[in-house]
Parts: sequence; C-alpha cells; structure tokens
Amino acid sequence: MALGVVGAVAAWPLPGFSQRQRRPRIGYLLLTPLTEPPSRERQAFLDGLAEQGLVPGRTVDIVYRSAEGEADFLEEASRDLLAQKPDVIAAPGAPPVLAALKTTRSVPIVMLAVGDPIGIGAVTSLAKPGGNVTGVSFLSSELAPKRLEYAKECVPNARTMAAIWDRRNPNARAEADALVAAVGQQGLRMESLGLASDAELRRSLRRLSSARPDLLYVAFEGGLAAANRTALAQFALAQRIPLVSGWSSLTEAGGLLSYAPDIPSMFRRSAYYVARVLKGARPENLPIELPTTVELVVNSRTAQAIGVTLPPELLLRADRVIR
Repeated sequence: MALGVVGAVAAWPLPGFSQRQRRPRIGYLLLTPLTEPPSRERQAFLDGLAEQGLVPGRTVDIVYRSAEGEADFLEEASRDLLAQKPDVIAAPGAPPVLAALKTTRSVPIVMLAVGDPIGIGAVTSLAKPGGNVTGVSFLSSELAPKRLEYAKECVPNARTMAAIWDRRNPNARAEADALVAAVGQQGLRMESLGLASDAELRRSLRRLSSARPDLLYVAFEGGLAAANRTALAQFALAQRIPLVSGWSSLTEAGGLLSYAPDIPSMFRRSAYYVARVLKGARPENLPIELPTTVELVVNSRTAQAIGVTLPPELLLRADRVIR
C-alpha cells in the first residue's frame, strides 16, 4: 500500500490559529488511489475550498492518505492520517467514512457525497447528526427504480440486466437490494455482481462480453465505479450494451444515461462544511445536506452507436443531452 502525503494550503485568519501557529490541516482519506491531476470530484472540492478562502499551499495544509483500492488497508491509512494531527477529515465515500469513524470519535469528519449515512451507522439523523460526522449525502438507492424506468423506455424489449456494485460499500449493497425489488416490475432478470477488486471486475467484464445482457447497471457509490468509470463506459460502448448509472461521468464517457445529482457540485459544497468546522462549528450541530436537484443525462451519440432509438419524450425531459 502506498500512503501519499501532499501538503498544501495557507494564511486563512481562523479563530485559534495565530501566525505563529501551524496552518489548519485537512486530512483527506481515500479508498481509491490518489490521482494527479485531481479527479473531477477532488478538483471540485479544492475549488470549493478556494471559494471559502482555503487555498492549497497558502492558507491550509492538506494531507492525503489512500488505501490504494484495498479496503482492508483503510483503517491503517486512517490511523496514519490521524498521526498527522488533522483538524478535520474529508472522506469521499462510505468506506472512508466508516474507517475514519473506527479510528476517531473526536476529530470532525466531513462526508463528500455519501449515500444513506443513517443506514451505514455514521449518524443518528440528517437533521441532528449527533456525533463527529456531517457533510453532504445522496440517497442513491431511492433513485434506482427511476433509472431502470428510463432504461426500459430506451430499450423496451430488454429482458436481462447485469448490475455491478462494490460489495465493500454498504450503500452500494443497499442500491443493489433496491434493484432486486425493482427489476421484477420492469420485467427484467438481473444478475447481481458484487465485486471487490479490479481483478474481479476484469473477469466479470470478460464473462459479460459473452453473456451479453440487454442492460448494464453500475451502482452510484464510489470504489470500483469511480476508479474504473472510463473502462466501464468504454466496455459497454464496445459491446453495444446500454449502460445506466448514477454517474454522469460514465454517460459522458460512453454510457447511455444517468440519473443523479451533480456529484462534483456535491464535493464543492462539502468544502463549505470543512470551512465551518475549521471556524469552530461542531459536526453534531451541522445538519447533513441533501441535493435539491437530480439531473437526467442522455448520450445520443452512444444511442446511435449501439443502435438504440431514444424516445422523443425522454429527450425532452433530459436535463442534458450529449450530442
């Protein structure tokens, strides 16, 4: 496991931090490898920090720790991060949040676009988190039936679907369970593929290239989907399999459609919570925020390439059409 450190960020006038003291320090805990240049989501978080006067290299320090895709190493990465004395931990995804919670109940933890924090036991309620966790959440499993509905509008004769989800992520499991309840109503048979490594994903994709399901569903929650978004979209495009997900980035890369909030905007908004904590707010008193809009994105180029006729009504309802 590679545990990376990136320092950065400087002279923000915070209560309790004089010029003679060290700068405020943000810990950033990842399951997936740290990439440079930053992913779109992490860049949005950095942009959000800058909007709050937290400029990497000038007004705060950011310390990164990654489990390099190995969930078993997340707690070790979290303990190593805590040894760097962060004032707040930013955690994108349920596994980093849970790992951070296992290693500290005192350092504030800000969730970046985490689904159902109540369901995974991170907080007691959205309005009153009640512990050291707050941030921005998205209940993706509630939108799974709507994604299927849109997919069936595009491929009305579909009978089989494969669903890919990261079994290390409890929220991804909840989304898979929601799919099981919804596929029967859409006349579909679903193969549920709970995966836990890139090697498992490669093997599953090789098999799916022969099995050829009518639809491919990729669960919203991070981990495998986030780390392999381009590969997943390009696989579906090459195999002419319509891909539906909660990731607009998959749709932009070649998937057919997505239905989800603007994930980078949620990361940007999470920076506001980090700033509030650094200014002295207690996580237990900061209600968890949910997105107010959900975006339907459709890729008409992909539809043409894989032989899918998009219903005019769906195109009219789409918030964004990639042409």
